[in-house]
Amino acid sequence: MACAAPCESPKCLVSDSDVGSFEAGAGPGSQWLTGTVRHRRMRPVHHAFTYKTGMLALNLEDWESIGNLSPWLSVERFNWMSLKREDYFRPEIPDLKQAISDQVEQATGWRPDGEIELITHPRYLGYVFNPVSFYFCYEAGQTSASGAIPRVIAAQITNTPWHERHLYCLERGDGRTGSSGWHTQTFRFRKRFHVSPYNPMDQDYHWLFSFRPGELRVHMNVNKNGQKVFDATLELERAPLSRSMLNKSLRQFPLESFKVVAGIYWHALRLKLKGAVFQTHPDQLGRDNPSYRLGKHDQGERVDQGHDDKTAKVSSWRT
Repeated sequence: MACAAPCESPKCLVSDSDVGSFEAGAGPGSQWLTGTVRHRRMRPVHHAFTYKTGMLALNLEDWESIGNLSPWLSVERFNWMSLKREDYFRPEIPDLKQAISDQVEQATGWRPDGEIELITHPRYLGYVFNPVSFYFCYEAGQTSASGAIPRVIAAQITNTPWHERHLYCLERGDGRTGSSGWHTQTFRFRKRFHVSPYNPMDQDYHWLFSFRPGELRVHMNVNKNGQKVFDATLELERAPLSRSMLNKSLRQFPLESFKVVAGIYWHALRLKLKGAVFQTHPDQLGRDNPSYRLGKHDQGERVDQGHDDKTAKVSSWRT
């Protein structure tokens, strides 16, 4: 979209056709994701919402060069959109790809030998909060573009309002392919990290990741005593990351990280007004409570519900 006069807002970005030398800044693996997030709470109170979102799917090989893509995007410095190493797994290791590769190898015995794709919200005006960032670790010869199931998925979760971090390492088992071309992997495991102030610790997860060329779906069920109490669904379409795509995303989602946090607190207030009960943080529970400090010292605790070689494996790591 061209502007009639000079402007500092992303609503007045350079023409989409004026890609120039920035187009070569990102490698062929990085993409932009656009879609919807839906949350539904069934018990003890009913609550649901859906909103549109945009996310970055970054091939970690592109970390250093992606700042060349647009004057509105930087690495390790302030900009309208930026990436900072401190926002991601084990920031004391300068190379994020090495940090994830080391962790995956420790957790599974396999060192990633293919593409590693980070699904995340970047910083907007220096601020970010990612409830979850995913690292899709592919085997050599497989890529996100092919719709393959990653061999390992590392899910880095950050809770609110404590800003603690936890990692679940999900190792692929026997996935399935549906008639519509979706490749789906299911993971069932015990909860080991306090995420929402309204959800207790004695819950189980049932996560489904579905892949096909150009699309990604993540569906997370939360169960208690065999009944579903909450679910969240992320449905995304992929597009190659280019300067024009980045400019378009900034016009559509100019302050996405602020929207995420504002939405968390707005819906928390609505839940409180509906009668939802605040759950005490596990670290503050009595020592005789089974959930006391649950997961706090996890360093590879096996938490999946199956222990055979064909079952998807999940390990829990406090970071």
